[in-house]
Amino acid sequence: MPAYKLAAFDMDGTLLNSEKKIPESARAACLRAARAGYIVALDTGRAVTELMPYPFGEMGIRYGSCACGTVIYDFLEQKALAVRTIPAHLVPVLIEASRQEDLMLQVMVDGISYVEAADVQNMSRFDMAIYQPLYEATTSYAEDVRAFALEHADGINKINMYHTDPQSRARTKARLTGLPLDFTFAENTSLEATPQGISKGTGLADLCKVLGISISEAIGVGDAFNDVPMLKMAGLGVAMGNSNEAALAAADAVVGDNDHDGIAEVIDRYLLGGEESFCSNL
Repeated sequence: MPAYKLAAFDMDGTLLNSEKKIPESARAACLRAARAGYIVALDTGRAVTELMPYPFGEMGIRYGSCACGTVIYDFLEQKALAVRTIPAHLVPVLIEASRQEDLMLQVMVDGISYVEAADVQNMSRFDMAIYQPLYEATTSYAEDVRAFALEHADGINKINMYHTDPQSRARTKARLTGLPLDFTFAENTSLEATPQGISKGTGLADLCKVLGISISEAIGVGDAFNDVPMLKMAGLGVAMGNSNEAALAAADAVVGDNDHDGIAEVIDRYLLGGEESFCSNL
């Protein structure tokens, strides 16, 4: 088995269980790996501010590729190590498309999430009710988030558009076809826009570059459409047992789901060295 030095985890559906909590088995496994000299990190679509409630320092997690590869962040030093942004001249096109459907717009600038307060209070309309407590605790409010985006067009990392149903999302995607940006589906109704060629895969590559290791020495773990580039580019791509078909097809291996010790299985089987090690820690 190749020797891996780093394991990077998606958050929702991967490191977090169905209740949006980090299982104790995952906490313990991450800390075990960090104490053994391995790097445990994040590779997530979330803004930096949406990660602050979690005890990553206590788990040995220092680094993260955030906002789908657009912000490489050091949680210990509380600073960005690398940043990518959507070309400013494309932002008005995205904003205009967002006006054509009933949707919740989220803009990420310098790792900070911005939304409108009224949308957060009605997140159930966009099939995002489970995230409402997180947004209430971590997001910044813009009185008019579209105007805010236009004013900060030169510094936007990522834009999320949460629709009321998949059909609405498909219409928005069709309107934006041909635009030199990367688009991916997330959750049940979300359309994510990032700079062209930037993804969780390039985010993992950028993180590895910052840390001075090869991406072939990295394990990437996820469960959804926006994890596919990471799963394909990592030295070992691992899909959670609860993954969708796209993630399963892109992965080299599959472990237990996010409610049944999948993260501990990744760490003990593939990072710390062998299936026998995993079995001994169940």
